[in-house]
Amino acid sequence: MKQISGKVTVDPYDCPEDRLITARSHLVDRFVPDCERITLPAKRVGGGSVSFEKKALVAQPPNRAKRRFLSFGPATVKQRRTEKTFIDFRRNVPQNWAHFLNNHLPILFVIAQQGGFDPSEILVVLPGNTPGHIRRAAELFGIETLCTDTAVQGAAIDFDVSPWTGIRAMRSEWVRLPFVGAALEMAGIRNGAHGALPDRVFISRRKTRHLENEAEVEAFLAQRGFTKVYPEELSVTDQFKLFEQAQQIVSIHGAALAPLLFRSRASRLESLVELFPCGHMTDVYRVMCHQVGCKWIGVRGKIKPEHVGPAYDLTKPFLKYSLQSFEIDLQSLELAMEVI
Repeated sequence: MKQISGKVTVDPYDCPEDRLITARSHLVDRFVPDCERITLPAKRVGGGSVSFEKKALVAQPPNRAKRRFLSFGPATVKQRRTEKTFIDFRRNVPQNWAHFLNNHLPILFVIAQQGGFDPSEILVVLPGNTPGHIRRAAELFGIETLCTDTAVQGAAIDFDVSPWTGIRAMRSEWVRLPFVGAALEMAGIRNGAHGALPDRVFISRRKTRHLENEAEVEAFLAQRGFTKVYPEELSVTDQFKLFEQAQQIVSIHGAALAPLLFRSRASRLESLVELFPCGHMTDVYRVMCHQVGCKWIGVRGKIKPEHVGPAYDLTKPFLKYSLQSFEIDLQSLELAMEVI
C-alpha cells in the first residue's frame, strides 16, 4: 500500500423536530390521566474531523498506564508483528455491536475512501475478548480481524477522531460508499429478494433494559401483524436484512438497531417506533432515521419513584438506571403508531 495521509472534515447535521409519547399519568390532568405528547425540538448534531496517516507503529493494548493508545518507544509487553497494514480499533468498546457497526466501521470506510484503498486491504485489530458476531460482521465486508491484547507492530494507519461523537453527523454517508454497497449485495442483503423475515417486526430484549410487560406488548403488536424477534437468534446477515425487508419496526432502544445505519435507498422500511426506559433517553437512532430516510417516533416507559430525584438533579448525569427494566403503557404505544 502506498504512503497515505489525509483529513476528513465532518460538517454538522441538522435534525428536524420529532415526537415523544409518554405513559398516561396525572401529570397532564389530575382528574383524567393522559399521555404527554412531547415535541422534541430540532437540533444540530455537531461535526468534527477524522485525520489519518500510514506509519510504522507499535500499537499497545489500551489498558496501559496513563491510557496511552499508541506508543513509539520500547514495548513493555510481548509484541506481535504483522506484515499486513493494520488499524488498531481497540478503543471506544468495539466489542459492542452498535459501537462497531456505527462507529468503527464507518471510520474505516471513510479512511479507505480518502486513502484510495479497499477496506479489505487492512487488518483490523480488536480486543482479545471481541465476540464472534463482531468478527462475522467484519467478514461480511471482507475485512480480516486480529483479536489480541498484546502489542502489534508493523505498518499501520494511525488515526485521530475529534471528537469521537462528531462522526454521527456524516457516518450515514460513509456507509453508502460503493465498496460497502457491493459487499452488502454480495452477501445477499441488498439483492432485492424478499426472504422469510417478517414485514412488521417487534425487536425485544431478554436481559438488560427488558420490558416488564413484554407479553402484553407482544400480544398488542401481534394483533397488528407484528412478529417478535430477539436479534441474537438471527444470523449477522439476517440482522442487516431485517432493516431492508421489514416495513415497520417497533424496538426497545439498544444495539440491535445498529444495522439501521446501513439501510439502502431501496429499503422497504418506512418507520421505527423506539421504546425507551426513563433511565435511558437518547436521540442516536432518532437522528439516524432522518439520515437514512425513514420516520421515527419515541415512546417513553413509565416513571418509577427512584427516577424522580436524580432526574431533577442537574449537577450529575442521569446514568444509574440506563439498563433498568421498564413498562410500556399500551395506550401510549397505540397513540405513537397512529401519529407516525
